[in-house]
Amino acid sequence: MNLWKLKWWVLLTAQSVLLGGCATSALWEEGRFARYREPASQPNLRLFHSAQRQDVLVEYDETRDTDETIRRRAYWLDRNATRLRDRSKPRFVSVKEAEKLTAIPIVAPADAAVAPAGGLYAMASTNVQAFTLNSGGKDLGSYELPVYRDASGRTKQVLLTPLAVAADLTIVGGVLAVLALPELWLGLNDVVH
Repeated sequence: MNLWKLKWWVLLTAQSVLLGGCATSALWEEGRFARYREPASQPNLRLFHSAQRQDVLVEYDETRDTDETIRRRAYWLDRNATRLRDRSKPRFVSVKEAEKLTAIPIVAPADAAVAPAGGLYAMASTNVQAFTLNSGGKDLGSYELPVYRDASGRTKQVLLTPLAVAADLTIVGGVLAVLALPELWLGLNDVVH
């Protein structure tokens, strides 16, 4: 009987140390299947001011890191400030919202000397992935275009979880069968003889 208890102790220890949900834990490792959305290399940045909302509508071209498909995006700057700081997906709105808004001039870094003297304007970064809002020569803040994790990676993890759990259970079942086989064999011999 002590031999039997020893085998079970070894089995449980081996299972928790070596197996411990190998496939499932590997599937759910941080960053597994992570895909990101980011501004296109030429984002075609456009900014618009809404006097009614007292906010800036940011419009740009977005791409996914796995392909070069371009998608036009728009979001309200102040409304999404926290989400942008946390690298979360902004709450996007229709690009048609820009139709009745006032365009904000965007000045390239090389043209900084000819920036508008009064009114609202933006200074684009060299790679046009960020911009600084200015009004009457006063800096109102610097902002980066959104880079955020795409939800498609999480969907893949959820869909693959049942297969990973099945693989883990198969491995554990195989180990249990190998360890229990000698005892079963001896039990069968006693029954037959």
